[in-house]
Amino acid sequence: MNILVTGGAGFIGSHLCEFLLNNGNKIICLDNFFTGRIKNIKHLENNPNFKVISHDITRPLRKVIKEHIDQIYNLACPASPIHYQFDPIETIKANTLGVINVLEFARLNGSRVLQASTSEIYGDPEQHPQKETYRGNVNTLGPRACFSDDVKLLTKEGWKYFKDVKMNDEILTLNSNQEIEYQKPTEVIKQKYTGELVYFRNTKIDLLATPNHRMYAKKRNSKKFELISAFESINWERAEMQKSATWKGKEIKYFYFQKAKNAKSPFIEKINMDIWLEFFGYYITEGCVHIRKREIKGKIYNIKDYNILIAQDRKNRKEREKIKKCLQRTGFKFYESDDHQFRICNKHLAECLLRFGKAKEKYTPTELKNLSKRQLKILFESLMLGDGSKDRRAFYSSSKRLIEDFQEILLKLGMAPGAILKDKRKSNIVYACCILTNKKKDFLTPRYPKRGIEKYEGFVYCVNVPNHIIYVKRNEKSLFCGNCYDEGKRVAETLFMDYHRKYNLDIRIVRIFNTYGPRMAENDGRVISNFIVQNLKNKDITVFGDGSQTRSFCYVKDLVEGLYKMMNQDYIGPINLGNTNEMTIIEIAKKITNCTKSSSKIIFNSLPEDDPKQRKPDISLAKEKLNWEPKTSFEQGIKKTIEYFKLVLS
Repeated sequence: MNILVTGGAGFIGSHLCEFLLNNGNKIICLDNFFTGRIKNIKHLENNPNFKVISHDITRPLRKVIKEHIDQIYNLACPASPIHYQFDPIETIKANTLGVINVLEFARLNGSRVLQASTSEIYGDPEQHPQKETYRGNVNTLGPRACFSDDVKLLTKEGWKYFKDVKMNDEILTLNSNQEIEYQKPTEVIKQKYTGELVYFRNTKIDLLATPNHRMYAKKRNSKKFELISAFESINWERAEMQKSATWKGKEIKYFYFQKAKNAKSPFIEKINMDIWLEFFGYYITEGCVHIRKREIKGKIYNIKDYNILIAQDRKNRKEREKIKKCLQRTGFKFYESDDHQFRICNKHLAECLLRFGKAKEKYTPTELKNLSKRQLKILFESLMLGDGSKDRRAFYSSSKRLIEDFQEILLKLGMAPGAILKDKRKSNIVYACCILTNKKKDFLTPRYPKRGIEKYEGFVYCVNVPNHIIYVKRNEKSLFCGNCYDEGKRVAETLFMDYHRKYNLDIRIVRIFNTYGPRMAENDGRVISNFIVQNLKNKDITVFGDGSQTRSFCYVKDLVEGLYKMMNQDYIGPINLGNTNEMTIIEIAKKITNCTKSSSKIIFNSLPEDDPKQRKPDISLAKEKLNWEPKTSFEQGIKKTIEYFKLVLS
């Protein structure tokens, strides 16, 4: 059988190549030698069934591999903290562009392909031990796919800063049919970040995001929008962004009122929703509730008069007539009290309207914003009559919240909200929202600007939702954008599943937990190699935190057998592979010190942010599906690993 092992010169990859060769297979070891080492596979070079190709999987594989390949093990990704943090963008490229190249090669060859994923999928887990069904509590990879702290996203309750989003919020997303759909986040991410962010900035967009964050863009000459990482070198000035979507919503026939206490005014239980929407638009833009104590012959009584006032000057005959006809249809008794106002005296109606705020706090309730497109159009028209510009290109309000609600209404009407600006012509603060319609294509799908780089230090944020496309804004310029699901190994798993669903590609996914053994790099920053090297050099043993955090370590030989069994059965996964023998870090340090007979002392350093407190796999599925579990004890494995490092350091 012809087998390709990407990352085959690495720690695990070299052991896998050796195992597969011993089972009578022909092996192609492909590696770019960023972390892989020639010395790991040097003992295999004279085997006629072994071939080494120096190549980076971020470039197409078909140019360097001419043989038919039956199986592919994809292990090509920096695994140790030092290596994957050295160049996080290259790490992401391996898990995005590289994985796509591997999957495309497998599709063209008809190969079965296995993805070596990681327990980092689970982040700092709240479930212990971790099952494959656990979605994780991820934060460590977040900075590579997040927004700056001044970005908002649209939820069912309105616009929120990412830092204020909770797990029970419903996020406005875009599904595969280009329809708006609300989804709860599967995770909310917050992470400290120091470094460079990518910015896109012009009259239609103002976003600041980590280099790997996925923009929702349509390339020049492409027919569809796709998620493209900000670091990708496409011609962004020719790529289009998306600012509108399709909305269905619900048709509701009636709006219902609650009875006010001690009210003598006539009570109307319900009103046709279409009529209410038109009335509400007039009220929220031109109206107010005025409550005054009754005064009779100079004496003030505790009895209050509740008055709903809606302004419209008699000079605006057409607009005034529209409002008048709407009031007649409501069933409420009203008066034309003077040259510019209509007056309704009704406590039931007044108390209903009071909850929608005073002038600078007015807003549109969620239940109205989620109505059908037809009904939202009624509300839109009455809002525009009240505070829209004559050319219908802008909407004005002294309430920032109402302006943001108007942005959402525009989006659901298939238009696009432009930037919210302060109207400098007014002495008091008045906000203006530009209206972008489909009359001009550039309004709904304008072009991205040229990218820029900006230094940043602080927290970055994002959410993960199943549809992966969210509606965001910064400095009041809004658009659809990707979310953080493209984090390293997570996006690799997503791509594997997408290829399986779309092309029926024969895939396998394993999640590898902490692994150790001979051929680990002495400077890779992992716990086992660090402790062994420090002991053998009689240096202080560095323990982060108080050492109470736990890990479980699997010997590399056992892991390789698990990979082989996973590849050669029918279950696609994901499946956890690891050892269930859980130990604290301080226990591990002491055991290695005893085995090396070292005089090294343990010192304690501060714990890195987001370092997982527990890491232990649930391998029930591996036992059931693969008839696999580790056989090598920690004491046996650590002795063999120490002997290897003695030779390396001698």
